[in-house]
Formats: sequence, structure tokens, C-alpha cells
Amino acid sequence: MDISALAQDDYTVDVPFMEDAFVTLRYVSREELLAVYRKARTVFIDQDRRKAEEYDPIQADVLLGRAAVRGWRGITMKGRDYPYSPENCDFLMRKWHAFAKFVSGKCADIQALVRRERDETVKN
Repeated sequence: MDISALAQDDYTVDVPFMEDAFVTLRYVSREELLAVYRKARTVFIDQDRRKAEEYDPIQADVLLGRAAVRGWRGITMKGRDYPYSPENCDFLMRKWHAFAKFVSGKCADIQALVRRERDETVKN
């Protein structure tokens, strides 16, 4: 497998989502993914004066969406195009489980992204 995509800072691919939508995803490296998860943790001192951590999975999804999603087409709301913006992405990552699961499952899978790009190049 060719891993040259790992050397690119901003490797993006249009990936099909559900029946008729595409999401432009940026590859998120393992290193960056761990940083996102660290940012979604809050460290505090509990009532027994012990260090404790709390993880916010919704915040992690929002941060991951910001890191990975670069755009989309084919997503609508009330019959109208729902345009990409960081804020709209935050909304989808917080409210739509299927979208958040799709983004988190695809953005860190370099093999799937490279395969998608290769298949699209062959098709065109």
C-alpha cells in the first residue's frame, strides 16, 4: 500500500455519505486524533482532593469535526441546501449521530481515503 498521503499536511478526499451526499474529509493522523481527545478532557480535583478526569464525547466529536470536515454537498434542511460552515459542522457533530459516527470512522482511516481517491481517479 502506498502511504505517501501520510506525508501530506492537508490530504482531503470527497467521501460518499448516505445515498446522495458527499463529505470532504481531511485525514486526521493518530497524533492529531489523540490531541483532540485530550482537549475533550477536563482535569479537576474532586471533593476528596484527588485528581480526576471527565471526558466529554460530544466536545470530542465537535473538535474532530473541526479537524476533519472541509465541506459537503447534498445535505439539506427543510428542502434547502444546508451549507458547510464550521458552525454548521459543529451542529451536525452534536446532533446527528450517523454523521458524527461517519466522520470519526472515516477521517482516521488512511487506507479507505486513499482507496476512495484512487477509485475516483480511475472512474474519471
